[in-house]
Amino acid sequence: MKLILQLFLITCLIGKSYAQEENNKSVFNKVDTYLESTIDSLNIIGLNYAILVNNKLAHKKSFGLAQAQLKVPMTLDKSFPVASISKLLSSVALHKLLNIYDRDVSETVEDFLSNRDDLPESWRKLTLQQLLSHTSGIPDQIDYQIFLAPDSEKSVIDAIKDKPFSSKPGTESKYNATGFLLIRAIIEQLANRDFESYMQEQYFDKFGLSSAKYGGFKQVIPNRVTCYQNINGELEMFPLNYSSPMYAGAGLNITIGDLIKWFQTIQKEKILTKEQLEKIWTPVKLNNGKESYFGLGWESYRLQDNYRMVGHGGAGISSFRHYWNEQTNQNVTVILLTNGALNWTIRPNQINLQIASMILDDE
Repeated sequence: MKLILQLFLITCLIGKSYAQEENNKSVFNKVDTYLESTIDSLNIIGLNYAILVNNKLAHKKSFGLAQAQLKVPMTLDKSFPVASISKLLSSVALHKLLNIYDRDVSETVEDFLSNRDDLPESWRKLTLQQLLSHTSGIPDQIDYQIFLAPDSEKSVIDAIKDKPFSSKPGTESKYNATGFLLIRAIIEQLANRDFESYMQEQYFDKFGLSSAKYGGFKQVIPNRVTCYQNINGELEMFPLNYSSPMYAGAGLNITIGDLIKWFQTIQKEKILTKEQLEKIWTPVKLNNGKESYFGLGWESYRLQDNYRMVGHGGAGISSFRHYWNEQTNQNVTVILLTNGALNWTIRPNQINLQIASMILDDE
């Protein structure tokens, strides 16, 4: 009798598992269909995407071309220049160093870079929290046509050190590139070595992220896609150019598989604890008490029905988003990497949210 009962329970479990698997296939087929339609309407050149449910890879797929001129098919092993998604890895690395040395984001630039006599006094007073959350108001180099491939850190500082702040620190949430130039300098100070070699040894090598490499479009990066943009209605190559002073904020090239591996490592608390992640992912409050649009290096939003979202976009062509429900702990991660489109009437962040909604509605 006991054996019959055991067989019955096993049969029920197998049946339930099969039904769940079929249900998952159904929703992923819907997502694939949605993406195929979106790719056609926007003329997206190529796309890799992945869905993690409760930190387990549930689905991934490639569409389109990795290189348009030679009609090279997109495959999941292709490397992408992920632009500002680089900030997520830098934020985690910085917070690990802060924990090691018992330092805090409330400390100022002066506290971390006291040996630097090239920084204006107004910059020295800024806190690490303000830099990470884009609430510092520090002069943004992009506003002065100093883009993300400067000749040196010194050239950036010299060009804008006398420029006015865009807002009083802590009063406005405004995306800022200069802040992450200083973040890089602070990471190097704490690590006592250059940023690239530190990230290579402590993160890329340690966690098996073999595709992860810093470099702009002029560097030869193995298996990297070619990126494109619309210029006056015509498709042109998109020169995502970066140099080492800006690598903490942009410049990482990586496959979707290695991005998945990195985030799963984060979620398994192999680098930071859940409590530390929660602090990083909580929107920073402005001086008036309202929440900004950033946590500590991550975009951070509170959504309806107790859902929250953190992540970052990349150059307007890619999107990394993690969603979770504060009451149920239900969570979904959507990674969407593209190499450009002819017609971005719907942005990658919007596409990402639509995919997440389809998955969460089906759960």
